[in-house]
Amino acid sequence: MRHLKDDELVPALSAQLGQELLAAVYARIDTALGPARMLTPLGNYLVARPAARAAAHRITARTDVPLDAAMVLGLTADALHVWSADPMLNRVGDHVGEISLDRVTDITVIPGRSWQQVTVRLAEGEKVEVQGRGATHALAAAFRERSAR
Repeated sequence: MRHLKDDELVPALSAQLGQELLAAVYARIDTALGPARMLTPLGNYLVARPAARAAAHRITARTDVPLDAAMVLGLTADALHVWSADPMLNRVGDHVGEISLDRVTDITVIPGRSWQQVTVRLAEGEKVEVQGRGATHALAAAFRERSAR
């Protein structure tokens, strides 16, 4: 795992991938047990994270979009890449996979406080909802900009 702050994600992960990332953000799956994150770090790691990981696996099985309980979403010119991560400690893990942007019809962001609702709409009619931190609007804008070309 590598320690990367939000503003270090794009250059560091671009170098790892060997291609330019247009935007990257920390993200997480939210569940009904998500508020346990606020209790203590143990609430996060023993309650919220396992519930989010199970939800991520269900979403991946349904949509074929590789997800983890907490992750980094990174956008290149042709794909949305996913790395496992621990946003609480600003740590990025292994590259989990990618989804071709041919399958993505839109990425939208609903403003929030520190975490914003990010929705990735797929061509098959499915949608993937996660919470993103940091430059989430830049991720959506980069997708729209790329789609406009």
